[in-house]
Amino acid sequence: MAKQYNKPEMIQKNPALVLGMFETGLAVGRSLGRNGIKVYGLDFNKDIGFYSKYIKGEICPHPINEEKRFIEFLVSFGKNIGVKPVLFITSDDYLNSVSKNVEYLDRYFYINLPDNSLLKQITNKYKQYQLAEKNLIPVPYTFQPDSKKDIDLIVNKKLFPYFIKALDVTLWRKVFGGTKKGFIVKNEEELRKVLSEIISKGIKVIVQEVISGEDTNHFKYCTYISKRGKPILHFTLQKIRQYPIHFGVGSCVKSIENKELEKLGEKFFKYIGFTGVGSAEFKLDNKDGKFKLIELNPRYWQQNSLAEKCGMNFPINQYQDSIGEKLKESRNFKNGIKWVNIYMDFSSYLSYRKEKTLKFFNWLRSLSGQKIFSDFTWDDIKPALYEIRFGLKIFKIPIFIIKRIIK
Repeated sequence: MAKQYNKPEMIQKNPALVLGMFETGLAVGRSLGRNGIKVYGLDFNKDIGFYSKYIKGEICPHPINEEKRFIEFLVSFGKNIGVKPVLFITSDDYLNSVSKNVEYLDRYFYINLPDNSLLKQITNKYKQYQLAEKNLIPVPYTFQPDSKKDIDLIVNKKLFPYFIKALDVTLWRKVFGGTKKGFIVKNEEELRKVLSEIISKGIKVIVQEVISGEDTNHFKYCTYISKRGKPILHFTLQKIRQYPIHFGVGSCVKSIENKELEKLGEKFFKYIGFTGVGSAEFKLDNKDGKFKLIELNPRYWQQNSLAEKCGMNFPINQYQDSIGEKLKESRNFKNGIKWVNIYMDFSSYLSYRKEKTLKFFNWLRSLSGQKIFSDFTWDDIKPALYEIRFGLKIFKIPIFIIKRIIK
């Protein structure tokens, strides 16, 4: 594993450029900046990362809506820096644009991404599942409906409930936003109605058997693999809660050692010839006790700061690998440390409460123990202040809750 500098005087020659300033990019920028690396950040919106003392943020063209302008901007930005930066991707929007132009951009940036042909398979969710099945990775029953006949086939399988989600995540997020992962349908009537509405918007989807089990049955295997194909880091976490509940992103998660999960995740990434940073989400199926693949994302995941807190700094390892330092493989990290987005998690609690599955003081107790927050750190306070302005308004969380948890 790469050494972690944590000494501001050890300024590194090559800067870092982080694409995406949501809290995913904020965490990456902090991990690098704390180690004396100069960090630039780009986003088409002025998001939370712009307020970090570790990141020099700048607005850029939209990487999808204005792809040509974005690539030209990116190249110009890289040239103006003067020294070849290491590129970090924290959003699907930037991933797609960079991957299509990687040969051109490689002249100006250190980039570690999977082969473009593999990336096309991964970013198409249906092809991703086919890739997993081919490599003997358990997956839930999955369909890609193209016609009424296909819908009839789904109905006849009688595997309700089904989950309907995007084939193309980027297009889906334009219509439904970043937290709405899909729609659950419990019968034929709901299936036909929801599919008709989504298809009318021009969005292609996949329909998937719902894996049985609680939200705590969701796990992630996260890895960094060098450009030479050498596995460097292995990190696993478990979701405690999601937002939206049952089919959302982790609002409260914890580090956990699970050798079976690690073995399965490592197997999948190895078989497909993956390089770079990736995370694969699995759900433990109560029916057969097997981990089933939910999705693989070839970029940084939202809770990447948890790995740093547990002693496994993904951005630093990617940085050191990119500038040519030799790294040792590591599987060691601290167990039982939690990551919390307090605004999302409070909203998650409200939803569980409506189901009568979580009481207020049980929710509070679940946040006890060693933890980190998605926005708040004492050494970089401004992003948390920015988040309070919007978090309290959007998620309607009482201020006394924040005070109690921080204490």
